[in-house]
Amino acid sequence: MLELRRSLAARILVALVLVGLLGFASLAWYLYDTRDELRYSTALLQANAIVQEVLATKGTGTAGERGLGQLPRHYGGSELFYTLYSAGGEPVWYSDNLVRPMRMRPGTLEAAMRPLQWRTFRGRGRVIGVPVTLADGGTLIVAKADGLERSLIDALLRTRLLRVLIGFLVFCLVAGLLIGWLLRWTLRPVRQAAALAGEIHPGAPQRRVPLDRLPQEIVPLARAANLGLDRLAQALSAQKQWLADAAHELRTPLTVLDLRLQKMRLEGKTDWPAVEQEVQRLRHLVDQLLTLARQDHAGGDAAQAGSVSLSRIVRETIASLVPLFEQNQRDIQVDLQDHVRIVADAAAVRDAIRNVVENALLHGQGTVAVRLSQAGKGGGAILDVGDEGAGVPLDAQDDMFNRFHKGRQGGAGSGLGLAIARQALRNLGGDVHFVGERPCVVRLRFPATSENGQAVSLS
Repeated sequence: MLELRRSLAARILVALVLVGLLGFASLAWYLYDTRDELRYSTALLQANAIVQEVLATKGTGTAGERGLGQLPRHYGGSELFYTLYSAGGEPVWYSDNLVRPMRMRPGTLEAAMRPLQWRTFRGRGRVIGVPVTLADGGTLIVAKADGLERSLIDALLRTRLLRVLIGFLVFCLVAGLLIGWLLRWTLRPVRQAAALAGEIHPGAPQRRVPLDRLPQEIVPLARAANLGLDRLAQALSAQKQWLADAAHELRTPLTVLDLRLQKMRLEGKTDWPAVEQEVQRLRHLVDQLLTLARQDHAGGDAAQAGSVSLSRIVRETIASLVPLFEQNQRDIQVDLQDHVRIVADAAAVRDAIRNVVENALLHGQGTVAVRLSQAGKGGGAILDVGDEGAGVPLDAQDDMFNRFHKGRQGGAGSGLGLAIARQALRNLGGDVHFVGERPCVVRLRFPATSENGQAVSLS
């Protein structure tokens, strides 16, 4: 049963079978309704023939004067019953084989013969009554127990229904074979597309599901799958590039460390400060790679961590970097607005701020200025980090945020600091960019918060 629900061909086949059964039920109901229509029409023809033959030469007047007493009591082996109604609809006479007058039944022979006339059942019982309109406007109701006619009509309709059923079964067999062929023909492109999709793998990421032969109803699904494959291919390509770049960046400090160790072994001297420096550089690069990998994995979920104090995070981050500034004999000025809060992941915010400030320390000159301000009510926060260096040309500023991109090849750093900051900020719904060319200022834009405390993207 589960496979039946999952199969598109089975669903279509079941729907067609249900439609066929509904059509057959409608036909059977129509034939059953035809029996009473035939009974009524036959009785109406007989009644008109009887009345016209008996009353053709009679005039108007009482029932006896009009010849109603001469109406036959039997016709075709069945007993007849009569009731006369005046033009006003009042019963004026009924035959002596009735206990009371029969109910008035309106209608004429001409109305019964109209092809588009809607007629309700005139009775499904043993006795059927029909109206005959007289010359003076009166109505004579003629009724009979039409057992013979009913039996004949039933036998005829059963024969017709049996023939229709046999024809319907043959039709269903032929239709089933035709529908099965049509389903296979219709779903063949889907099966072919599924086979092609199964051949997509990391070694052949460029393959896509062809859309030209698919049914229109399947094309949106296939197009969405192709778009998803495009994104996966791009992510795979970026990952391969990232791994290649990471391996290249790691090779340099490892090679330098290896050469230093070999030199120390040959000379018999241990230069521990140099070894420690290379290990620290290697550790710093690995930490940045892990941070970047964590940011890539976080995606847009980091903004759901909760409300944090940006003012306190900036103070703590700057305090942790003060020894580095003292070691490099550089000054740092801090101008922070208090009580600035954002909805973010505190660790991601700390990573972004630390990398931008370290970038200004390693690649800038002079005093590093850090300024935090609120960007209006509900408008997020802005953190500017600037220095007194030469700055970055406008046409090269966006490239500085690419991974492993360095302003000067062979210079200090790994080229990951600004990339980590941008990825972290964009995960939070904010962004980071340069402001002008000189002085060199990097602006971190943190997302605004809505009334319910959720982050609002600034893009």
